[in-house]
Amino acid sequence: MPNYVPYLILAIISITILTIIIIHKRQFGFTVLFLCFSGMVYIAELFVMIIGNSYFYIPEVLSVQYYDNVLGAIVSNLFVIPTLGIVAAVYQLRLRWLVLFAVTLIGVEWLFEWLDIYHANWWRKIYTFIGTLFFFSLAKFWMRALQLGTKWSRFLSLWMQGWCGAATVMYIMSVASIRNYEFGFFENVYRDGIFISAIMGLIKGLLFAVAVIHFRKFRGRLLAPILVYGIDLPLYYFGVLVVEIPFWIYTIVYLVLATLLLWWIQYAYSFISNIAR
Repeated sequence: MPNYVPYLILAIISITILTIIIIHKRQFGFTVLFLCFSGMVYIAELFVMIIGNSYFYIPEVLSVQYYDNVLGAIVSNLFVIPTLGIVAAVYQLRLRWLVLFAVTLIGVEWLFEWLDIYHANWWRKIYTFIGTLFFFSLAKFWMRALQLGTKWSRFLSLWMQGWCGAATVMYIMSVASIRNYEFGFFENVYRDGIFISAIMGLIKGLLFAVAVIHFRKFRGRLLAPILVYGIDLPLYYFGVLVVEIPFWIYTIVYLVLATLLLWWIQYAYSFISNIAR
């Protein structure tokens, strides 16, 4: 069996569960909460996987080994864990269900090790149990905070939306050999590029969140795509950003994707603002 098959099965199961919840609750806006939770998990993986080198995924889809590793992580971080977080938050599940989810993820981790498609360096299964149990509890708390209309939860949710979207798009651009960051934090140039992309994604996500909250009109919010593009210009000049296609094409692609992300975050802000009881 190809390595990617179990990863694909997990992604399909996660998407199916999310779709069922959206249909059951008749609320497409739960995708906003889903991406918010994905952004939160991305934050954890920045420290645990990218900086900490805690484990390595082996789906064997991409020729670049580190990009392949990140692709495996995306299945967990963008699909599986956030989906379970949505289930916990929307239905406000009790502790025994959260424990069951955490134990199930440990079972999946064990299975992937047995199939030799995942390798843990210093990571232990007890860390998985504690970390996921904490996240599911946080998801429940986050849902209640949004329903109460707290400003901090709205702002952080938008930030996580923007960060998740920007980081995912930048990863795709790296895999497609459109561009990469090269600074020298890590010996592996691909790991280095993913690390810088993560930092830039956090900054750009913050700019999107601030623009959408601060400006009411779309023309004011358009400053966000312009600013996130402007951040890359000095990095390109100093050779940190390496663009593999004609720069004018890169500029068009970048601004189109950034504008689409702005549109989505506007929708997210509308949903988050209306979720309060």
